Amino acid sequence: MRVKRGVIAASALVLSLSLAPRALADPTAEDRAAADVLFREGRALIKQGSYALGCSKLVASQKLEPMAGTLLALADCYELNGETASAWATFNDAEAMARKAGDPRRSKEAARRAGLLEPRLSRLVIEVAPEARVEGLEVRRNTKLLDAALFGSAIPVNPGEHAIEAAAPGKKAWSAKVLIEPMAGQSTVRVPRLEDAPPPGAATAPAPERPSRARAATSAAPAASSWSAQKTVGLVLGGVSLAGIAVGAVFGVDTLLKVGEARSQHGCTDDDPPRCDAEGIKLHQAANTTANISNVAFAAGGAALIAGLVVFLTAPSSEAAPKAALEVRLQPAVGVGTAGMSLRGSF
Repeated sequence: MRVKRGVIAASALVLSLSLAPRALADPTAEDRAAADVLFREGRALIKQGSYALGCSKLVASQKLEPMAGTLLALADCYELNGETASAWATFNDAEAMARKAGDPRRSKEAARRAGLLEPRLSRLVIEVAPEARVEGLEVRRNTKLLDAALFGSAIPVNPGEHAIEAAAPGKKAWSAKVLIEPMAGQSTVRVPRLEDAPPPGAATAPAPERPSRARAATSAAPAASSWSAQKTVGLVLGGVSLAGIAVGAVFGVDTLLKVGEARSQHGCTDDDPPRCDAEGIKLHQAANTTANISNVAFAAGGAALIAGLVVFLTAPSSEAAPKAALEVRLQPAVGVGTAGMSLRGSF
């Protein structure tokens, strides 16, 4: 509780000092009026906990009308926002401005707050090796160029992530990031010797690549493009013709077997209609059916073969060959005393 009361008391003292009459400078009346509005708005935001926005209001107020009281309030805002390095530096600025203006109360308070904050500062050391200090070397922290005199010095920085970059003519750029913890301590970043960059225009020729499978497939594509869909239709028709001939042959053999059985086992004659027993008559009727199927199958197979040859031989060989869709159906049609086969196709 003592610590919290001490912080509250210190903050109250800073704000009370900042409300005291401020030294006059050169700003116009309008500048002073705007600075006063920004100052009051900033203080109100700080009381609400909006430290970042409140600090920006105080910065704008200080630009319009530089005052030691505004700097005290701004430094306090930075400290509340965790920006310890900014707060410490601003307290020092406030002490110097108040001392110059003959305001010992503000000068003493600013020096006291800076002294309390200094042991809590986080520091960053950026080391640059002698061999890395080439002509034209530029080292930046958070895009801001660092003076070479700061190399190796423990610089107070605000907690958070800091980006370090180094660049020089004819060298490859280098960068690193360092996270500064919100506590007293020191972190070190070492800038290495920069590597030589390749001279402009001296691009090395890429090594020859082995053709991949994807490229091989691509190179083979033009040859495959000469095979049109119409040729595929011709081959399909050829396959249909072979199936039709095979079906005709099967049913033809079955017909011969039935006729032979009717003659040898049932005494059927060659008359039309044949004379034989009832079982023989049934065998003859079945033989007629299979014979019809065989004839139709042979006819369909022959027609498909001729059509397939015509389609295949008349197919264009360019890539512009029209696409074709083929539908072929070969269906036997068997009824009482009748037999047949249906062949349908379109392309």
